[in-house]
Amino acid sequence: MLRKNVSISDAHLKLLEPLLKKHQGNLSAAMRDIIDFTGFVTENMGSLETAKDILKEKNHVREQIQNRIYGVTIPLTMFRWLLASRKYGLPPMCETLQLFAPHNDINVYDTNSLNKIINEELSILNWPTTVSVDSGDDQISIQVTGTDPEINNFAAILISMYLSNNKNPQKIIKLLLYPSSISMKFSNASCSEDAQQSIYTYLCDNTEKMPDQNGVILVKAE
Repeated sequence: MLRKNVSISDAHLKLLEPLLKKHQGNLSAAMRDIIDFTGFVTENMGSLETAKDILKEKNHVREQIQNRIYGVTIPLTMFRWLLASRKYGLPPMCETLQLFAPHNDINVYDTNSLNKIINEELSILNWPTTVSVDSGDDQISIQVTGTDPEINNFAAILISMYLSNNKNPQKIIKLLLYPSSISMKFSNASCSEDAQQSIYTYLCDNTEKMPDQNGVILVKAE
């Protein structure tokens, strides 16, 4: 058995108090616990620094949810049920904008930034969706892809509401429904109200759904 003298500051002794209490003041036993835990972290995460970074990132995400949108975690199956059972309509604009609060003045024509922001903010909610953004001919194309059509539709509504409230409001001019995705095309709207009306027209329950030859559904206003 190797014996060594170890110098420990009062601050570090304070941190050791829970372990010392566990081992009834036995410092050697407390140190063995620390060494075992360090070995476990290093083996599974590579280093203590990596473990710290992961923990900080998780805490940051938790704080974002709590501070910005008062997030509540519910099982995915329950979330699907809530979406399927909700009355058709749009969520409050103020609640939607909270989700994208740090980025409400984004240049929507900067599609790389728009793509990054939308995916980052939705990832905080841990929904099984991904979003791709493209542009051309003064129009913005957005595709929402995921495993559940109800969640895809709700994510598409939130994104559309976000774009409708931009300093350059965007309205939906075309919408295609695929089995596992929703494809939307946007163009400039005369005002936010015009843009929001397009969301009712294409994403709410007052639409005519027309399947094309490939089984894709083209949504048209009645």
